[in-house]
Amino acid sequence: MLARGCHFAAPAPVRRLVHNQGMRHEFGLASYSRTIANPGYGDSVRYAALMHQLPRQFHSLAPAEQAATLAEVPPLTGTKWDALLAAVVEHIARLHAHPVPEWCNEPERFLDIPWVIPTNPIAARDAVLHAPGAFIRHGTLPDPSDLDARGGETREWIPGCPQWVIPENEPDEGRA
Repeated sequence: MLARGCHFAAPAPVRRLVHNQGMRHEFGLASYSRTIANPGYGDSVRYAALMHQLPRQFHSLAPAEQAATLAEVPPLTGTKWDALLAAVVEHIARLHAHPVPEWCNEPERFLDIPWVIPTNPIAARDAVLHAPGAFIRHGTLPDPSDLDARGGETREWIPGCPQWVIPENEPDEGRA
């Protein structure tokens, strides 16, 4: 169930169908490059798309669809977000026992100076101390609390929506 006034805004469609919150849309890595490059999106939307939405949608695919998705080479945007996209994909590939795609090793997908993404000093410390290997390798250090066992958030995140969407069959325990 979507929160009142919120609309699901997934990256533009590419190939594989994903069922999410009763809606169907296409899923592919190139759509995340378009999200990164879109000047209409702020950093919080880019971060949520890569760290939360991408792993969750990847997890919903069958193993053969996961392998096909990993083989898709997303276009470079020339930004630090290319490194974060490669780190997320490398991380979820390892979590799901897939080989790391070769495109993740392209030099443009690494940062020379590490990017500690959280601005909160405690979260930044945790990012440095506890970032998974794929993120360290690419020089992008996210808040590790943004990762669960699948590599992404367990709740639906909707850009521009002021709250997390709680599934109907799960009680709202005071979360906003």
